[in-house]
This record gives sequence, C-alpha cells and structure tokens, in this order.
Amino acid sequence: MTTTFEAEALAEYHEAAQYSEDRFGLGRQFVAAVQAAFTTIEKVPDRFQPVGQGIHIFRMKRFPFYHFHAEQESIVVYAVAHHRRKSGYWRDRLPE
Repeated sequence: MTTTFEAEALAEYHEAAQYSEDRFGLGRQFVAAVQAAFTTIEKVPDRFQPVGQGIHIFRMKRFPFYHFHAEQESIVVYAVAHHRRKSGYWRDRLPE
C-alpha cells in the first residue's frame, strides 16, 4: 500500500518540516517521524481512532501534529495539522 497527499496536506507537511528546521533544527527528524508514521499507518490504516466516515487520526508522539487519513486504494492524507490549529478546518477537503 502507498501513501499519497492531497495538495493542501502536502503543503502543510512541507511547511511543518521547514518550520521544525528553522525554529528547532529538527526538520530532518520531523520528516523521518512522518515517514515512520506512514509506515505504521500503511500496515493497519483503520487501527487508528476514527474521526469521521472512513477518516482516521494518527497522533505523532514527538511532534505536535496529527495526520488525518483515509484508506482507499492507497492511504490518502487530507491534513497534517498542528495540535493547536483550529480543529476541523480540514473537513472541507474530504471527498463527498
């Protein structure tokens, strides 16, 4: 199984990695943590807490970010959201 990003989620991922690097010097560690998260998600995508119809949340341990994903033919990431960002802002991105 593979993981793909919706365009806005990919932009959030890049912004978060850049912020982690600029602010804390942890950009590479953030990217590695995201890659490890996706390896875990790909193994059992529906293992994580459901937050909507077919949507699950993965909470990163070291970094204050959530990944919202759905299992389709591949794992689709709809948001890479900071814990303190307005909750639910990403719901408009979901397919109908």
